[in-house]
Amino acid sequence: MQTKKNFGNAVAIVLIGIIFNFYNCEDEKKRESFPLILAVANSQSPVSDLPRPLDGTAILQLGGETSFLTDQQSCVSAFEGVSVGMLDADNMPLLNIFNINLDQEIRSVGSTGGPQLVIDVPGGTYGAGSNHVPGNCVAAVKEVSQTVFDIQVLNCPITRLAAQDSIPDTIVSFRMRCRR
Repeated sequence: MQTKKNFGNAVAIVLIGIIFNFYNCEDEKKRESFPLILAVANSQSPVSDLPRPLDGTAILQLGGETSFLTDQQSCVSAFEGVSVGMLDADNMPLLNIFNINLDQEIRSVGSTGGPQLVIDVPGGTYGAGSNHVPGNCVAAVKEVSQTVFDIQVLNCPITRLAAQDSIPDTIVSFRMRCRR
């Protein structure tokens, strides 16, 4: 039964990617398709792979909720790194990878040293780890070129970065494709 559910979820994710790419051919249509895609995409099972997002966007699965981030804010090698958020007043959730070299193969992102994963949400800020202890997550670079940097992280445990934040530990998966 679990295999059928996982297969069904994988098919749903692939269909979401196809719908996402089809409807987002024009800039004006980007926001029109998000509610439909988000309704179909909500899944809490472990992710095995995410569809390729459009250049300058990201697919973010935080806990049981899927967000399509369409506002690329940076895509440079250095501390500034890569950032993609929402096209709304607070830009949240905001997915960041700081201290990154876009020309090197990256095998992990974490909360300390090397590329640093930071996810801003309305209740606080997440980083890789659990129980308020920093950690690292496996990362896979899907594509590196003169114009694109595509990275994926799957099923990564994340925890709050500040003790005063009231956000619960959860799991994140994302695929970010930034335009250089």
